Amino acid sequence: MARTNGPLSLIVATVALLLSATSLRANAPLDQIEVDVAVDSGAVVNTAARRGLVYSTVVTVPDAPWIRLVFRELELGAPTIAGGMPTVMRLTSLADGHHQILDATTARQWRNTSAYFNGDAVLVEIIADPRAGHSRMTVDHVIAGAAPGAAATICGPDDDRLPSDDPRVARLVPIGCTAWLIDDPNHCFLSAGHCMGAPDVCEFNVPLSASNGDAQHPGPEDQYVVDASSIQSASGGLGNDWAYFGCFPNSTTNLTPFEAQGEFYTLAEVAPPPGIQTLRITGHGVDSSPLEWNTIQQTHVGPYTELSGTIIRYVVDTTGGNSGSAVFNEDTGEAIGIHTNGGCNVSGGQNSGCAIHNAGLQNALANPRGVCIPAQPLAFAFPDGLPDHIDNAGDTVRVVVSGDNGGTPAPGTGVLHLDLGDGFESIAMSETEPNVYDAPFPATECGSFLEYFFSAETTVGEIVNDVFNPDDAHFAQSGIGPDAAFIDDFESDLGWTVTNDAALTDGAWTRGVPIGGGDRGDPPADADGSGQCFLTDNVDGNSDVDDGSTTLTSPALDATDADDPHLVYWRWYSNTAGAAAFEDVFVVEISGDDGANWVELETVGPDGDEVQGGWYLKSFRIADYVAPTNQVRVRFIASDLINGSVVEAGVDGVRLNRTALGVECSDAGVPGDLDGDGDVDPADLAILLADWGGSGADLDGDGIVGPGDLAILLANWTL
Repeated sequence: MARTNGPLSLIVATVALLLSATSLRANAPLDQIEVDVAVDSGAVVNTAARRGLVYSTVVTVPDAPWIRLVFRELELGAPTIAGGMPTVMRLTSLADGHHQILDATTARQWRNTSAYFNGDAVLVEIIADPRAGHSRMTVDHVIAGAAPGAAATICGPDDDRLPSDDPRVARLVPIGCTAWLIDDPNHCFLSAGHCMGAPDVCEFNVPLSASNGDAQHPGPEDQYVVDASSIQSASGGLGNDWAYFGCFPNSTTNLTPFEAQGEFYTLAEVAPPPGIQTLRITGHGVDSSPLEWNTIQQTHVGPYTELSGTIIRYVVDTTGGNSGSAVFNEDTGEAIGIHTNGGCNVSGGQNSGCAIHNAGLQNALANPRGVCIPAQPLAFAFPDGLPDHIDNAGDTVRVVVSGDNGGTPAPGTGVLHLDLGDGFESIAMSETEPNVYDAPFPATECGSFLEYFFSAETTVGEIVNDVFNPDDAHFAQSGIGPDAAFIDDFESDLGWTVTNDAALTDGAWTRGVPIGGGDRGDPPADADGSGQCFLTDNVDGNSDVDDGSTTLTSPALDATDADDPHLVYWRWYSNTAGAAAFEDVFVVEISGDDGANWVELETVGPDGDEVQGGWYLKSFRIADYVAPTNQVRVRFIASDLINGSVVEAGVDGVRLNRTALGVECSDAGVPGDLDGDGDVDPADLAILLADWGGSGADLDGDGIVGPGDLAILLANWTL
């Protein structure tokens, strides 16, 4: 449903001192409210001769201890003069002068929100080059601080934590947890899985809170937005509560968290059995005495008491907000786990966490995502690009390998890894000059799908793939190109229309690059990789289809110039984020008479796997539903009609294929069959070698018979 004003149920209740050993999780959300505002810059441009200010305003929430802006719309126009500078937004706290700089890229990374600013007022400025494209900024609500809460899991009668300044430890806001830098290649973060509900920002160098306990924020130069695509986590209870993720470089300093902080925790391979060992837990727990210590960084040490599978226990003081803290072994200098749960009380007891050897956590560390993927010692370039279609009669792809990050490629080591459906096979690439290769693709069944990636070795023998994980292999279809009468990747306006019923209050279809981050059932990215798609209400946060229906209708499509026309599209649907999930449906309909009559193609929901988000590719034979006329239309209807559930939908990559395959096939014979007998054998090899340096046996189309032609012939050898 639509956003409501007032407290956001984030204020932590005071917890009794006598606690269950496994029940209390130790996060402490920042106490906050949402406040409606109405700010609209309108379309602004720089008409002056020099770069300068084109818009300025002050956003205020009277008496708030801190505020954060949420942009409903943010467009920063691109420069039009060669060598021009990007348009930027500068945000400055009027309380302490801290400022943040956002350009088009960092604004997307921050998912159209700002950093946290101390005080109740922020100056917003847009700065642009002369004649740069128009810019526009609208804000319909801000997040503002409220009164602090309190929670404690103290082992014994006294809270023995003391303020600390460990540069490795960050505060996760607004959820109210702790995260810490680790020794993986890119120095990303670990925290608790149950802290991943809304971990927007990691804050370092957190200052003292206000005298009444209100949390204070460091300057934007010490705030880092989480890369949602990097998050891997589990929240499965004691011993299986972990998160691994990274943050984008700071939008003001352009430094990564590690570059700015300079230190990290070293991870143990396994948590050792307990003995006479001292553990330390450092984090941003709540505090009520003195209130200035509330959610600042504090630390305490105590004994390691128990290891049971992947559950570790210890007698170390923590409070709400410590969830995600490193469990650090003072004797070995290694982090052995993640603090997740309370259990201590006035009489003693134990707090607990997830051991570092949890199998899911170890798998995540071995397979990083997003900004956590490490830099490779070799770089791979594709001068002709990576094709969407590989000629079914055989093809080559040019691959150039170069050194990167201190690595040096070893000539002659390039390999194509190709999966035609039975697993990856390795095929040596043909080296046309040092570290320049032609990757030979054999003849394949037209319309079939291929997955592939490339590898080469460094001069010290390290094998490097062009993708970090084979699961991320490149994808192509066998054939010489698409056979479609209509293709729309939504990068431009081809005539789609949006119709909303009168009851709809939010969530209309919009075209754009997804900015919601995928945290409320919305797509984190488009389906076909082009950038844009259609989706319901493309804003971050609490906004979805509310109280009615929104309909997206295609332009008229001509299905008459086709042998067997098929409609193909990607679609996304989520109806699981609300209390009333599994009730509403997503309907797709087709018309053959320009919209006069409609026939159902599919109804998604009200339950099943496909209502939980994710892009699904669908294909329908048009003649099975309507006559294939030149007035075919398709429409997508997303609705919130039953009990106010949270509904998000998306559409991308719509095509009208002329055939079921949707691909044009090469009618050439087997590549390499130079004598025309249907086989590739020694007779063909003899012909090719006899013409070496000539052009008569040219197979790869470069005009000369050479290594690339030999690679194609050998890849299709039939003996």
